[in-house]
Amino acid sequence: MPAITTTIDRDQRDGLYELVRNHLGGIEDFWIALERTRDFAKAEQLGLELSEDFRLLQDIGWGERVDCESFDLVMPASDLMELLGRLQREANVVLGGAQGGREDIETNSRFRAGYEACADVVADLAVRGGSQR
Repeated sequence: MPAITTTIDRDQRDGLYELVRNHLGGIEDFWIALERTRDFAKAEQLGLELSEDFRLLQDIGWGERVDCESFDLVMPASDLMELLGRLQREANVVLGGAQGGREDIETNSRFRAGYEACADVVADLAVRGGSQR
C-alpha cells in the first residue's frame, strides 16, 4: 500500500516545529533512563519518540526558519498520527499550565498553532484513510 502524503502550510509547520523542539529539549531524560537509572523500557520508549521527532524534522526542516511555503509529510500515516497525538497531548499540558505572563502568551501562541496543526493533519489523515493525496 502506498504511503499517504499530506501537505501542510508554513504556519502549521512552524507550530509543529515548536512542539518538536519542546519535546527534543527533554533529550536528557533518555540518557538518564539509559545510563543513570537503567530504566531500559523508558529509554526505549523515549528513543522511539525521539526518532519520530527526528523523522518529522526531515520533512519540515531542521532550522527555525525555512523558505518553503508548503511541506509534504511523508512519514507512514500510522506513525505520523501517533507522533501528532503525542505532540498534541504535550501541547495541551503546556497550554493548561501557562500563567499568562508576556513569555507565556508568546509560548501559548506557538503551542496553540502546533496543537491546531496536529488536529488538522490527524483529521485530514483520518478522512482520507488509505487514499493517497
